[in-house]
Amino acid sequence: MSDLPLNPFDLTGKVSLVTGSAAGIGSGMALGLARAGSDLMLVDIQEEKLAETASHLSQSTGRRVLYTVYDLENVSDLSSLVSRCVQEFGRLDILVNNAAVTVRKPFMEITPEEFDRVLRVNSRAPYFLSQEAARQMISQGEGGKIINMASLTSKIGVQGVSVYGVSKGGVYSLTKGLAVELARHGICVNAIAPGFFVTDLTSPVWEDPEYRERVMSRIPMGRAGSPADAAGTVVYLASSASDYLTGRVLFLDGGWMAS
Repeated sequence: MSDLPLNPFDLTGKVSLVTGSAAGIGSGMALGLARAGSDLMLVDIQEEKLAETASHLSQSTGRRVLYTVYDLENVSDLSSLVSRCVQEFGRLDILVNNAAVTVRKPFMEITPEEFDRVLRVNSRAPYFLSQEAARQMISQGEGGKIINMASLTSKIGVQGVSVYGVSKGGVYSLTKGLAVELARHGICVNAIAPGFFVTDLTSPVWEDPEYRERVMSRIPMGRAGSPADAAGTVVYLASSASDYLTGRVLFLDGGWMAS
């Protein structure tokens, strides 16, 4: 037990890159990582919100927090995100693939263009950004952590979000595959699968009283999740406390999958 750190959740000296971190669950996870001691590179397409979040995190935690505006539909230049992070901080230890988009429409109305956009952001971008991050982590020779964002829809069907479910099913499988391939390099790959959280992405459905009541009746804890609920989970997966955990998808759902 002599090699167990005094505080296995301490991320001091680590550098995290978090996509989709301007607001919602992404900003909650970024705050958790910063409070645990990590410096941060935030990535999002919402420049104003991203700048505000970076400023707030820096001021409230004392960590160095920078940001890059980038549209993850463009997978041709993902290496620039890792390069910028390494240029500014000297390293990359933790990647959180959080950015996502959705289309809330019946299956019969989905267009090929909508399908392609959701898959580009939710599945293809995490795949190739993980590839770039893994290259950097392998070159550093100290292992690393890749944390993907799956979903309840990775395992169950939810009406009106069939394309989102396809993309998040892919993230579930990606997590398993990368965990096996990268384990020999000391890189742990896990995923968080949120249940029903109140965020900008989900706010339209929460405005429907009937839908809200139906969903709440399925959550044993009796409440929806908030961005702060994801902070502790991501810190655990990013820290040395989870160094022997890889290939796992943790359902953060207030007990939904258990019921």
